[in-house]
Amino acid sequence: MRKTALTDSPDATSLEQRKLPRKNVLLSGVLVSATGETAWECIIRDMHASGAAVSALRPLQVGSRVLLLDIANAAAHDSRVAWSRANRSGLSFTRSYAMGLGLPPAFKFLWRMLFEAKLQQAERAVATGVSAEVALSAVGLSRERMHQMVRQAMPDKKLPQLLARARRLLED
Repeated sequence: MRKTALTDSPDATSLEQRKLPRKNVLLSGVLVSATGETAWECIIRDMHASGAAVSALRPLQVGSRVLLLDIANAAAHDSRVAWSRANRSGLSFTRSYAMGLGLPPAFKFLWRMLFEAKLQQAERAVATGVSAEVALSAVGLSRERMHQMVRQAMPDKKLPQLLARARRLLED
């Protein structure tokens, strides 16, 4: 006897319980403390409109506030840590910003962090034999974009060091 569609389907308790579907991704990110004093690299594993799962070398404390900087998409997410297991954590976004005019002045330091993260990506590519021009272009650091980011990040104290690194990269 043929089963009906209702009996063929798994019961509701085994189905995905999330309100929004997640998209599996593999993106470079930076987790930043709410004060901007500490930052560490992470990998964004999956993402949706109101949260993300990230992997980082350092565990995150559930309930703490962190900023997630999505390097590839030039976006910042003010987040709360919803869960944490070993080196993987779930973030719940409280507010998201495109890196542009809508970024609050208190988060201006994120421009420097975005510049630094992209510069690190370019330096890694150059270390494998890619030309500096190609590496910088591939990570979205054209000369025009660098100037824009520098203008937004001013007067960050760490910016001159980053600019010197970018110049050295272009001169080698």
